[in-house]
Amino acid sequence: MFLKHGTVLLGLFIPLTLAGYSGFFHEGSESEGAIASPRTALTEDRIGFNESIRPILAQHCISCHGPDEEHREAGLRLDTREGALDSIEPEDPESSELFARIVSEDDDRMPPIDHADPLNPEQIELVRKWIEQGADYEVHWSFKPLKKPALPPPSFSGWGRNEIDRFVAQKIKSSGLTPSSDGDPHRLIRRLALDLTGLPPTKEMTDSYAANPTPENYEAIVDDLLASPSFGEHWAAMWMDIARYADTMGYAEDKKRDIWPWRDWVIRAFNDNKPYDEFTIEQIAGDLLPNASTDQRLATAFHRNTLNNTEGGTSNEEFRMIAVKDRISTTINVWMGLTMRCAECHTHKYDPISQTEYYQFLVYFNQTVDADDNDERPRLEVFPPERAAALVDVQKEVASLKEKIKTEPEVWSILTADEVKSRDGATLKTQDDGSIVASGVNPRFDQYQVTYELPAGTHTGLRLEIFPSDSAGGNVGRGHGGAFVVNHIEASLLDGESASPLKFSKARADFSQVNHKIQGAIGDEPHKIGWAVNHPVDGYRTKRTAVIEFAKPLKLESATRIKFTITHASQWPGLNVAKFRVSSTEFDSPVQAFKDEKIDPLRWKLEKLVKQLNSPVRVPVLEERSEKDRRETFVNLRGNYMAKGEKVEADVPKAFHDFPGDAPANRLGVAMWLMSDENPLTARVAVNRFWARFFGLGIVETEEDFGTQGAPPSNAELLDWLAADFRDNGWNTKRLLKQIVMSSAYRQDNKATSEQLEKDPRNRLMARGPRFRLSAEVVRDQALAVSGLLSQKLYGPPVYPHNPVKRVRNAFTGGSNWKVSEGEDRNRRALYTFLKRSSPHPLFETFDMATRTVCNMRRIRTNTPLQSFMTLNDVTFIEAARELAKQMLDHSDDVTQQIKFGLEKSLLHPARADHLEELVKLYDLTVAEYESDIESAAKMADTETDAKTEAEKDSDTVQLAAMTVVVNVILNLDEFLTR
Repeated sequence: MFLKHGTVLLGLFIPLTLAGYSGFFHEGSESEGAIASPRTALTEDRIGFNESIRPILAQHCISCHGPDEEHREAGLRLDTREGALDSIEPEDPESSELFARIVSEDDDRMPPIDHADPLNPEQIELVRKWIEQGADYEVHWSFKPLKKPALPPPSFSGWGRNEIDRFVAQKIKSSGLTPSSDGDPHRLIRRLALDLTGLPPTKEMTDSYAANPTPENYEAIVDDLLASPSFGEHWAAMWMDIARYADTMGYAEDKKRDIWPWRDWVIRAFNDNKPYDEFTIEQIAGDLLPNASTDQRLATAFHRNTLNNTEGGTSNEEFRMIAVKDRISTTINVWMGLTMRCAECHTHKYDPISQTEYYQFLVYFNQTVDADDNDERPRLEVFPPERAAALVDVQKEVASLKEKIKTEPEVWSILTADEVKSRDGATLKTQDDGSIVASGVNPRFDQYQVTYELPAGTHTGLRLEIFPSDSAGGNVGRGHGGAFVVNHIEASLLDGESASPLKFSKARADFSQVNHKIQGAIGDEPHKIGWAVNHPVDGYRTKRTAVIEFAKPLKLESATRIKFTITHASQWPGLNVAKFRVSSTEFDSPVQAFKDEKIDPLRWKLEKLVKQLNSPVRVPVLEERSEKDRRETFVNLRGNYMAKGEKVEADVPKAFHDFPGDAPANRLGVAMWLMSDENPLTARVAVNRFWARFFGLGIVETEEDFGTQGAPPSNAELLDWLAADFRDNGWNTKRLLKQIVMSSAYRQDNKATSEQLEKDPRNRLMARGPRFRLSAEVVRDQALAVSGLLSQKLYGPPVYPHNPVKRVRNAFTGGSNWKVSEGEDRNRRALYTFLKRSSPHPLFETFDMATRTVCNMRRIRTNTPLQSFMTLNDVTFIEAARELAKQMLDHSDDVTQQIKFGLEKSLLHPARADHLEELVKLYDLTVAEYESDIESAAKMADTETDAKTEAEKDSDTVQLAAMTVVVNVILNLDEFLTR
């Protein structure tokens, strides 16, 4: 019986079972793939359920009549054949209540007027024929077991190079179109290089192939590009969106996070062609592998890219749960192309995942140590390989310094104390190395007076060193700032009973902290210097040093006694850990002595250089809790982590393949489940993602949704063949990408005919080559590459290129300044740019880069005037234009030849005469303008001119400025920004 829409079905919520999901998702045996009525007969005009009926039900019916029992209307279920038979009489549409409702013009029409538009006549006719043919249901296409289809026969004589082309040609032929011939050799190689490496090829490469476009030469270029280090950088950028990678934690404070070694791990994984199954398992559960290596543990930072809320007053458990839910949502979205997060609050309305199953799956990810702590523990100490290599040179330099110190005198002379005393009773003892150790009583404030003898000569400053003391033991903890703080220092020359105070300039620097300058507050007593240095504690077990300069050099004709007074405060009364030493210098400037690396050369080389090159980066990673500390997991009612429903145990959704019998019940088991041969989705989702990067659209356009609400595949057999081939050949990524770019389908000319535009405006059939705008990263990298400014430096910490946003303010933290990197770092690939979630670089944001707060499977390309505004005015593009302009001016004395050189270097194909003519006109007009405005020319050319001299005659400046404008136009051509 058909229950009218709106009838309330009373009863308690019952979790759906495997039987409850049959039909719409998984009905029928593997060999059948469908449940047919007893009198079903196959005919040529048979209505396919997956192709024709499922999309209608998914769009108009399933949200109210689907698997979500709690919100199901009228007790009618249309996602299974069993449920649908309550409203369908197979082979008799006129007696079927469902059909009567969809054709009704009354208030009982389905879908309801306030829910959706009625079915159109074509859809109604499809439903009528489907019922008439028996109302068969079929397994959703993406949930069918993955089998390798047989190759279709050739469709076009003389066209096609590999298996991909057989499937593409079949679709093209069925539409009445014909495939396109290969594209222009120059443009084809440019497309190839941009697709495989994210960088343009050299002009020599395109010219060489154009002169000899043989299959062997093309394949050789493909192999070279796949072997290039730039390959890994380019494809890692794609994975950064998926992994929601950023260099900050997100939320209100959005603090900096050191997770960039994981980004480098991804680059290496692509360059090393790490098999996709290993790539998957290590990121999800590398820490759980037997004898996990540092690299495998580092890989798990994939799931520490989740946001971390460091704002005071927030609940750590609340935001920990948000992170865990993000991890399971990302995992299923990335590897299975399903929107699992829908089931957080209620059973999924469209796909076979109940709310209970959602939390059963969450159990696997709910057992990690991290807990939204401010310090982001657990963190893995990583020594990036490139730093280890650099350390070899440092060690050689240290060995050399050890030899030099034996023959070269120190500029600092350690003073030996004649007399030491404490104002408040501490015991002071002089050591063999000239240092003084304080022990015994340790009042909150004390004053040490130490008398030294200065030798004859000129003395320009003093050096105070404070050493660590083992007596601190475990009483001085992290974050306490030390136990010995200097408040101020005095020095007096002694002559009998009289004392003459010595005046100081300010304390020049505290050399124990890189780039940290101490400012002295002398005030009304110029013989005192207000200054402080903390005792080195905890992980920083090295001495601290401060250089203090006399107001004027102290010239002594004979040895003279000096009294040195230190007033200090102890943060730990009762525990005296003071140990200090004083030295003097005769060098012209104490600070210059340090700059020349003549003070403590061994220490400074070891502590400054080795610290810089060899200090570990502490990367947040996953780590499993012990078995006895396993968390209990409950269904969160309406998604509220505080509203606990039934307790659940770890399991995977029943509608999919079984959990491997030999797999552990943890994240490692989940990774094995994802990569199981029985999983029909992982390979399909992966190859579709790679395909989309070459053709602009995936075979399944909705890369993020392979469920019932997603787009159907434009070529299901091609998708399955590629997926099965990828799986059966060891998940070899480079092999897959090579297959795609070697195909005739990929190499086609991308010029569209009128017939192609009419029949296939979005190129879903692939009867022509792909053409679309470059990604945000490639837009910038290409401009730098053609100008010669792009740095080839690989890996390392994030960098700060030019940015129009100089200051970012965040709640509670006070914000941060964007300090442009020096040297080649400001022109590194976009992949290395520091990404602050609350303030991404405007260029990348404008060109549709993901915000990286959540997993983003694909970017939706937009076109806005702001994009042109950025590429015409951004400092990086102006600098690139100026650099290429210099090369053009050096290339020839003829303007036409200069512009031809720049145009061909940028677009990588022979310049057209009409284009040259227009650009020469632009150059001449711009020269005329700049000759009358030399100051503007100087700004564009970035040269200094003096208008009071004869700057108007400075033709070099005018020519460079004008040619920079020409190049700026070239770098903004549509042809330059597309591939």
